Amino acid sequence: MLLTRFKIYNLLLICSCLSNNLLAERILVNLSDSTNIDELTQAEIIWDLRPLPWLVLEIPNIRRNILVQTQDINWQVDGQGHFAANITTPNDSNYSKQWHLAEIGVSKLWEQTQGEGITIALLDSGVDPNHPDLIDNILFEQGYDFGDQDNEPYDANGHGTAMAGLIVATCNNKIGGCGVAPAAKLIPYKINKSGASGFFESDLAIAIKTAADSSAKIISLSLVLDAEYSQIVQDALLYAKSKNKIIVAAAGNLGDKVAYPANIPWVIGVGAIDKNGQRLRSSNYGNGLSLLAPGVRLWTTLPGTGYADWYDGTSASAALVTGVLALMAVAQPDVNQLAVDLLTNSQDVDINGFDEQSGFGHLRAISTIDNLKFSPTTEVLYPRDVLKLDLFSQELVGKNASLYLRVSFPVDNNRLNLYKIWNSDDSVEKIAYNSLLADPYPLTSDLFLPLYGSSTALLGDGIISSGMTEGFYELSASLVFTDTLSLQARKIIWVKLEY
Repeated sequence: MLLTRFKIYNLLLICSCLSNNLLAERILVNLSDSTNIDELTQAEIIWDLRPLPWLVLEIPNIRRNILVQTQDINWQVDGQGHFAANITTPNDSNYSKQWHLAEIGVSKLWEQTQGEGITIALLDSGVDPNHPDLIDNILFEQGYDFGDQDNEPYDANGHGTAMAGLIVATCNNKIGGCGVAPAAKLIPYKINKSGASGFFESDLAIAIKTAADSSAKIISLSLVLDAEYSQIVQDALLYAKSKNKIIVAAAGNLGDKVAYPANIPWVIGVGAIDKNGQRLRSSNYGNGLSLLAPGVRLWTTLPGTGYADWYDGTSASAALVTGVLALMAVAQPDVNQLAVDLLTNSQDVDINGFDEQSGFGHLRAISTIDNLKFSPTTEVLYPRDVLKLDLFSQELVGKNASLYLRVSFPVDNNRLNLYKIWNSDDSVEKIAYNSLLADPYPLTSDLFLPLYGSSTALLGDGIISSGMTEGFYELSASLVFTDTLSLQARKIIWVKLEY
């Protein structure tokens, strides 16, 4: 087989959890501009990802299992307020047990929308489209089974059906429970072979590309890869981003650093909390974490007609974030702004602003408003754009306060947090901005500070550089008064390198 002019990637990660008998070797071929496809005919072409520069070949009857295992896909089956307009409390039998719906505050958004007109791509173990709580919201014929290469993405595992129930289970139909977005639609893309709990990274990549070309606005990945990076998956994700899809991924369940692809700066990486708002010890955390969502004892659907409440972990948390995005997307068609709104709405906990334990905060459908505010500004910026940002507050005359300003920004797959100090270099320690003037500072008027956007602004001209890392940036501010009162505010922007 003549492959000398192509980059060839043999997948050498072993998945010991598979029991399928059809063994084959897969080879990833990165195509050059001069590729002659005829040279590849000695091996079967499984997937052609063009315009992405990838072909996936399979050489049959090689006694080697070469797959990428997912830590989050142990495929474990995990498990109030008002419902729209003229409905008070949904009559679903398990609704009162769905603590996560009250925790994330979907009732306010349900008064406006249930996700009508929004389509989600779920890349998972398939879905049971005949479950009575899912039958109205699954676009089964638009889905595909990439694991078994057929048009019937049925779920023989249970994980995908459970995730689908958390997202789009029908509400107010007297059975089961409610999905977060019970009027949204879901396209199932199955990525594992039936009976297997792992998948080829190439099958994931072609599923992402297919989802990117679909009508779905949101791509939901309740999965991780063992590998820290996959070029074919990365290319597929970049393609999906270029198609204006918002991507949600589980952070992983090893109590370690956030796994790939959730750790990509522009992917929404989701960790899990318990009923007390504490991060699960098993939930991955660190610089790649975007936010936390409920992840224990979540009532959801099982294949057939059943339900379960034993779904724990970041898979379920990612599904809840997907559902909230579907609700928000009804009023916000711009997916870039949608991602910023999601993180802005999250409830900040512990340390003011981003931190490695909770990301930008806990999932909330509706944000809370404080008395310290940043002025409205464009929240999705590109190179050569100018960030204009002011900080203001009223009714402060006669108070004494310390002002803390912190900027959090991505550097590759890490984050750096710096405190701004008046007329001095930035600090990694929490130091009051006004410490070189007076700390605390006596306030004799309302607060109005131009931070970015001009040569005279306190923190600079705000010009976005092409050398910046793509991802979410956060400026957080806090006023701490001598009478122990404090006010907090933050601004999140998404710096994008391509239109």
